[in-house]
Amino acid sequence: MRNLLIAGVVVIVAGVAGFLAWQHFQTPSVTDTASAASADTSKPIDSPLAKAQPDDIVIGDANAPITMIEYSSLSCPHCAKFAKDVMPKIKADFVDTGKVKFIPRDFPLNKPALQAALFAHCQSPMLFYGISESLFKTQDQWLTNDATEALAQIAATAGMDRGKFDACLANKDAEAKIVATSKAGQDAFGINATPTFVVNGIKLEGEQTYDDLKALFVKLGASGS
Repeated sequence: MRNLLIAGVVVIVAGVAGFLAWQHFQTPSVTDTASAASADTSKPIDSPLAKAQPDDIVIGDANAPITMIEYSSLSCPHCAKFAKDVMPKIKADFVDTGKVKFIPRDFPLNKPALQAALFAHCQSPMLFYGISESLFKTQDQWLTNDATEALAQIAATAGMDRGKFDACLANKDAEAKIVATSKAGQDAFGINATPTFVVNGIKLEGEQTYDDLKALFVKLGASGS
């Protein structure tokens, strides 16, 4: 699990307390993770943010009884591993079957993650999930100290011209929204690392396995696949 980058940050967005500007790119330390299978389901965090919000991108049936939120950074290797190895099966067995709705939320840890998030949000919300998953799968191809040029090449391959791409990365309103999402996650759930999941109010820190998440979903009332 990648810890939130602290050094070299400055407040740059007025009115959004705690906004972090990523001036350096470094690899945070890895910490221990807690298994979803052993999570205490008796004391969920009581916050409106444990449920879908109007601006959220919801994958699956909006009426699904279990809400799984992931706070992730597109530069996080553990997030990328989860996206590649675990999420496809979770989606097939629980999201596509109407048992779980999945909500991805931004928690960029550094400058390239913020750039990638701005690029992913530049397209239609319907395309955000697919673009994010693609960026996780190709992380080793674009993740550098300044990812502008590598992301521009990906955008060009997808049919986005350079003018639109540059406008996406310069969009301060979109940047402020991403930062506000991160700040809200910090305030509501004490999030300071990625990936962090919130499943029906139950906070899970670190990369989770399919079997552990399945066990938690069953504990919360979902039938097994």
